[in-house]
Amino acid sequence: MAFLAPIALLGLLFVPLIVAFYMLRLRRAERVVSSTYLWQQLVRDVEANAPWQRLRRSLLLLLQLLLVVALALLVARPFTERAATLARDLVIVVDATASMAATDVFPDRLTAAKRAAIEALAGLPADARVSVVAAGNSARVVANEVSDRGRASRAIEGIEVASAGGNLSEALTLAGALGARARGAEVLVVTDDAGERSAAAGGGEVTAGERDRLRVPVRVLTVGRDRDNQAIAALAVRVDPSGLKRSAFVSVSNSAPSRVIRRLQILADGSPVTARDLQLEALTRADVVIDELPPGTRIVEARLGMGGGDDGRGDEGADQLRIDDAAWAIVPPDRLQRVLLVGPGNVYLQNALALLPNVEVYGATPTEYPTTTGKESFDLFVFDGWLPPELPDKPILAIGPPSTSPLGTVKGTFSEPAVAEAPADEPLLRNVDLSRLHVAQAQRIELPDWARPVLTGPANAPLIYAGSRMGLPTAVVAFDLRQSDLPLQVAWPILTANLAGELLGLAPSNLDSVRPGSPVELPLVRDATGVRVTLPDGTTREILPSATGASSVTFVMTTQLGPYRADPILPRSPAGSAPTPSGPAPPTPSGSPFRGQSNSDPSPGTSPATTGDASDPSIRFAVNLFDPNESNIAPGDGSRLAAWGTDQPNTAAANGRARDEWWVPIVLLVLLLLVLEWLVYERDGARRLLEATRAGVTSLMPRRRRRA
Repeated sequence: MAFLAPIALLGLLFVPLIVAFYMLRLRRAERVVSSTYLWQQLVRDVEANAPWQRLRRSLLLLLQLLLVVALALLVARPFTERAATLARDLVIVVDATASMAATDVFPDRLTAAKRAAIEALAGLPADARVSVVAAGNSARVVANEVSDRGRASRAIEGIEVASAGGNLSEALTLAGALGARARGAEVLVVTDDAGERSAAAGGGEVTAGERDRLRVPVRVLTVGRDRDNQAIAALAVRVDPSGLKRSAFVSVSNSAPSRVIRRLQILADGSPVTARDLQLEALTRADVVIDELPPGTRIVEARLGMGGGDDGRGDEGADQLRIDDAAWAIVPPDRLQRVLLVGPGNVYLQNALALLPNVEVYGATPTEYPTTTGKESFDLFVFDGWLPPELPDKPILAIGPPSTSPLGTVKGTFSEPAVAEAPADEPLLRNVDLSRLHVAQAQRIELPDWARPVLTGPANAPLIYAGSRMGLPTAVVAFDLRQSDLPLQVAWPILTANLAGELLGLAPSNLDSVRPGSPVELPLVRDATGVRVTLPDGTTREILPSATGASSVTFVMTTQLGPYRADPILPRSPAGSAPTPSGPAPPTPSGSPFRGQSNSDPSPGTSPATTGDASDPSIRFAVNLFDPNESNIAPGDGSRLAAWGTDQPNTAAANGRARDEWWVPIVLLVLLLLVLEWLVYERDGARRLLEATRAGVTSLMPRRRRRA
């Protein structure tokens, strides 16, 4: 045995000091006398006691001597050495993805993983350095080459479970980079190796090129026992072509190897709508369609709970992961949208817009446009081959703009442009095939800074582009529809629906679920100084634009599961309060409706402010897990992850020596000695306390018998 602080053994000098105190202690013999009057002259300590008397047998002295010796040993930090099992430079990767919240091990997998990682630190050499990587939504270093085991343990304890899945390959690559800086390093991965995430990291057969990614050994500690889990795999709300019916589609998966019963509950804006028991076969999915959504619903929530079962109790132990038992979906607004089409008249454009659900289309010629009142009541302006001198502060779809405007700079025309291949990830071209599009003539427009190209021609000249102009959704088609065969193709009504959906905020991409941790682009409305986002837990975050004149902000704090709401931050009026909005005037007869009403005037007072929630500029989106790899919590053996490391043995670990300190048993010994010393010193009080406790227990015995 050796000592880390041998100078602390000087504390043993207190042993003879305590002995000396006992030898110099005054001792008086107790005698019973009738009176102390004759003894007053004999009460002098110096005359009655002699110093340095012979020690007598004393249990209190023995306990105090042992306590001093134990305290001196504790400060000296005794230890023993043994062969180290880990390298001098260790990188610990702790899996903190959603599946680590499973409760098949007490209290959950992440806690068990952190406990296993801390226990593994005992195998480190005395001069080891430890780095800790948390593998959650993304890989991050929480401790970098620390030599203090306590600091490394605190870094491991501070890791929290993420609300999303992750790819361990990113964490392993980062760990390999940390280990490459040291000689003789080793990577220790603590994970459940669940689902196919490890396969994505290094699953299947590992090639030689993949093996070279990490030139250090990889050791894997696995946690987890069961695979029983049910999850809401998908939730979406869609509108039928009539625009009158909204249906919720729910998909529930069962990764357990047995049949279970679960209760599915649907809530609309927090109020229960319906509930039903689902019988889920082993390793299958069940799809449910809910048609009973009440009108005006903004948020639909699906919850998965315990089913009734044959005995009314359900399968309590068959769901080990609760983070995927709830999902949310944003319902498309059902208010009436008004579109004003300004142009010479295009039946193809009129019919395509008239087919949109909950959309009422009005028409006006360029000469009628200046005299049309109530323009603020329209939600979208479509300008066909003509632009007004001053653009309205509303979403705009411009088709074949004739001249330069804030929508773009026109630099001429080109004939029969070759259409480039459309990008596969463009939301406006979803289900749209423009491979056979022919255009006779198009405007050559310089792409504005606020726009993204949707469809390009020669030299990347935009044929269709869209974006947010000063916080207003805007799209431009650079050619006249009559100069192309686009209106004759099947893709035309679909493209029109996609354009109107994005410009009116009804695009499916705006309503789809957001993956946890993914950034969300939030447009800035006119005059807004920023966006205030309300998180699912009720807290708010204010996001300000990074540059003056920015049309959108990026929100990245999407780690919580649930619905989010983004509201524009608008400046207050000079009086200190926001002005009271007034209802817009309806359009005059110069704007004639194409459908929905006759050619007479619209109903007086009818406007988006009264037919729907037009005064609410909020943007809502939902963050859901929806990750089958995380919901499949079947633990693995870690062999696929270990294959990422080299097969060469770690000689640095074999040559190192690990230390085992003895401070824990010494601390327990000190506590025991303190308790014994107190009992001996206060033996009379301890005896009375023990007798009172016995009396109380005895008095309770008859009561228990009478109750029985």
